[in-house]
Amino acid sequence: MVQGNAAVQRPGEAPPANPERWWTLAAVECGNFVVYMDGFIVTLALPAMARQFGVGLPVLKWVIVAYLLTVTVTLLPAGRLADIWGRRRIVVIGMGVLVVTSVLCALAPTVETLIAFRVLQGVGGGLVLANVMAEITAVFPKQERRKAMAVNASILALAQVTGLVLGGLLIGQFGWRSLFLVILTVSLAGLILSLRILRARPRSQDRTAMDWTGAVLAVVATSAPFLVIEQLSQGGLQPASLALLLGGAAALALFVAVEQRLPKPLLTLSLFRSRAYTCGSVAAAFYFVAAVSCYFLLPLYAQLVLGRSPVMAGVLIVPLSLVLTATSLTVSSLGDRVGARTLSTAGMLCISAGLLGLSWLGPDAADASIIGPLMLLGMGGGLFHPPNNSATLNTVPPQHLSVANGFLSTARNFGQAIGTALAASLLAHGLGAAGADAALAGEVGARLGGTDLAAFLGAQQLAFRLAAALGLVGALISVARGAEAPAAH
Repeated sequence: MVQGNAAVQRPGEAPPANPERWWTLAAVECGNFVVYMDGFIVTLALPAMARQFGVGLPVLKWVIVAYLLTVTVTLLPAGRLADIWGRRRIVVIGMGVLVVTSVLCALAPTVETLIAFRVLQGVGGGLVLANVMAEITAVFPKQERRKAMAVNASILALAQVTGLVLGGLLIGQFGWRSLFLVILTVSLAGLILSLRILRARPRSQDRTAMDWTGAVLAVVATSAPFLVIEQLSQGGLQPASLALLLGGAAALALFVAVEQRLPKPLLTLSLFRSRAYTCGSVAAAFYFVAAVSCYFLLPLYAQLVLGRSPVMAGVLIVPLSLVLTATSLTVSSLGDRVGARTLSTAGMLCISAGLLGLSWLGPDAADASIIGPLMLLGMGGGLFHPPNNSATLNTVPPQHLSVANGFLSTARNFGQAIGTALAASLLAHGLGAAGADAALAGEVGARLGGTDLAAFLGAQQLAFRLAAALGLVGALISVARGAEAPAAH
């Protein structure tokens, strides 16, 4: 890549900007793009998979949830491994795993093997995603960081809409297995860019610093809520559900105790002394719990209730991503004057309003009644992401960036996975065992009717309204972060 001559830094001056920072952004955003696209590109394919494998939503939801959950539990260990081995090496390994598992998923003979390969794919996604915002924060000066974070948010939106639209086209022409060839292509491009562009940086930890005890406890504590949701969806509140909840709480308490005593913990607990970091991370989790319900439910609603083809169901999400991208790029300059708390809170309120609007969708919704709430969701995402990401990481010392980004990414992806699991479980529970199998297995263009239609719409309404309520909780947490001082000009 093009090298710049290092400028001589005079006393009192800010250090010179990294001349390769925009190339670095391009490299890490390739990984960001593929990981987020991979999360939801298969949503449109669930009916096609149901027809091929002969299983329903209670099983097929794990094709998505297993990937998102594995990304989530991988992020914290990946952040620490990046401190030990270097971010470049971990990103390259992660991209390589995504390449290999894309081929395996495309060839999966059964739904069980597909879910297993998706778990492996999630490991690769976690290794990549744990380092995206850390690399951005490391190479961009503070005055440019909002702009870089706006690009990051735009890539997230582009990844989701590309996955849905391109996925719909490919399913209709070549079947659902072709989706993983898209992941393969983008992963290969990301691998090549990472090898060419990313620079090895000095390790901040020695190779004995990996906290494997904390890693295992973190996996147990993070996984417990998903098992509780699965139990609740199958039979309501039972002793097993309470036991899982208590087990997860115990694992979390042990994790905190272990981390406090270790000289080189997996998670630096002193990070949470910063109210901006703590509230920003938790608000990000609530944002994704709320917003992700749209990406899961709306493509199914468009196919099963409105009778649209996979590609037209994907196109339906385009307004959300366009508005999110435009708002993200606009707000990067506005944030210097307004502050993260105001913008992020306004974003969360837009998310709740949009989800409440979607909860009223009926059996014959007009496009206008869908596009309006989607534009609110896009505006909310654009207002929330850049200022929240930037303000959350701005106060983190450079030596803790990988771990801090690892936890922030864990919070974001935990929200995605929990939001998807909640929406899928509510939908499956509302349809019932027989309805959940039959709803997805119909022919392309077939519309639900009778009790299945009423059950689908009722479950969707409940899921969207629950998500809207959780968005309001996220708004309150965003307010609690405190005011951010405007950036100096």
